[in-house]
Amino acid sequence: MNLKEDIQTYIEANGKHLQNVKTAFENFDLKETIEKAAKAIDPTNDNKMFSHQRRVGYKVAYSGYESLKERENDLRNCRSFEEILEITNEVSKQIFRLGQLWSYDTALRIGFQKKVYPKNVYLQAGVLKGYKKIFNRNPKDRFEEKNKFPKELQILEPYEIENFLCIWGNNKKTNPVRCN
Repeated sequence: MNLKEDIQTYIEANGKHLQNVKTAFENFDLKETIEKAAKAIDPTNDNKMFSHQRRVGYKVAYSGYESLKERENDLRNCRSFEEILEITNEVSKQIFRLGQLWSYDTALRIGFQKKVYPKNVYLQAGVLKGYKKIFNRNPKDRFEEKNKFPKELQILEPYEIENFLCIWGNNKKTNPVRCN
């Protein structure tokens, strides 16, 4: 397979789930969004915990929720994804084991509800494997600008590129793509 085919496969197989999650969070009020986002509850999968957040666990995610709900007014006033991420980063630093993945995913879900999205592709956890397949190096920052990625990927939104890289990077059957 090549990158273009891998992207098409992603859109058909995994992209739909992400879009369903986005739609679900768009329809919650902020209070419910904070709870489901922080606890990593997937409203499209019988309210089970998102699989990639299970390492954090219910107890730690609940602690994140308890802290984040205290910031509801701050979140209500956020006008950008980056402002939301700043708040979730602050919360994640207060609670052992929450980390950057929880912070990003929680901010993204809250961003869906507020209809504000990342302008850049955030790089953490499994996403780094996909990033390294493309660039053959570690990133210099926690994010990369969308326009730095191959044009095949630029048809996706930054949060979709992040999701694609995570899935694709962990797929042993895909070959590295080289670009600078």
